[in-house]
Amino acid sequence: MTWLPLSARANRRLLTRRLRKRHIPAPTWFDIEQRDPLLARFGHRERLKLRILASEILWRKTFSPVRGMILTEAIKAYLATRIAIVIYALETPGRSTALDWLRNWRELIVYPSAFSPHRQPITPIGGNPLGLVLHTDPVEQGETSYQGPLVINWQDARPHALRQIPCQVLIHELAHKLDMLDGSSNGHPPLHASMDQQLWHDTFQAAYIHLNRRVKMGRKPGLNPYAATNPAEFFAVCSEYFFASPGRLHAIYPQVYKQLSLFYRQQPLAGIGGNKSLKGTYAESCE
Repeated sequence: MTWLPLSARANRRLLTRRLRKRHIPAPTWFDIEQRDPLLARFGHRERLKLRILASEILWRKTFSPVRGMILTEAIKAYLATRIAIVIYALETPGRSTALDWLRNWRELIVYPSAFSPHRQPITPIGGNPLGLVLHTDPVEQGETSYQGPLVINWQDARPHALRQIPCQVLIHELAHKLDMLDGSSNGHPPLHASMDQQLWHDTFQAAYIHLNRRVKMGRKPGLNPYAATNPAEFFAVCSEYFFASPGRLHAIYPQVYKQLSLFYRQQPLAGIGGNKSLKGTYAESCE
């Protein structure tokens, strides 16, 4: 038996009482299990933990619909479950809970489809001395900022069959938030104490450089070429692949897959019911 500090035991009792009142209803959870292909990798006990974690996310975070989006309780439960899948094994006993990794945002804003970003980008016109600017209006699938909300669109976030080139906007934006936890967005999130900082840097830098060379040469990159934008986008796109197309990521950048399995403490390639969380040392293992 693992003895917890008094405060930890008290917090756990408080959480249990909250969940009795705020748990995801059984019919809703059953529907999520049937519709979300990522849950197929988790066994019964793991799914129970995910249901508890998703319920707590629902209680702690605000889910806001915009532009006519109809955000039902079932949709909110599904989105909370996807978030729970990403942070499922990030807890470090005696140090932090999985929910601590969500501390830099409070709200998830959901558009019905791709949208114009909250910020208004501007492009200077040919060095005009009058300082005239051309306002651009790009369309985005999602966005986030350091202390701002997560912003996604339901058309890309809703349940769909897994693809070789994944389109997982919620995982992508959540990866950005994890990356920003140390104060910068550079593709290097705060790593666990057991991980090698230099090895992470060298592994991701080598893969990022390789991807950029292939893109510049006009060769098939293997990953979504958007990953070549900058190191932060490379980490976010690779996180999409790690959860939704792990075989492809492992085939192209096996060392990146290994580092992500250490960071997320999961092994998506383990198969159905075999997504073992990893604690401590690691055993070798849009469109």
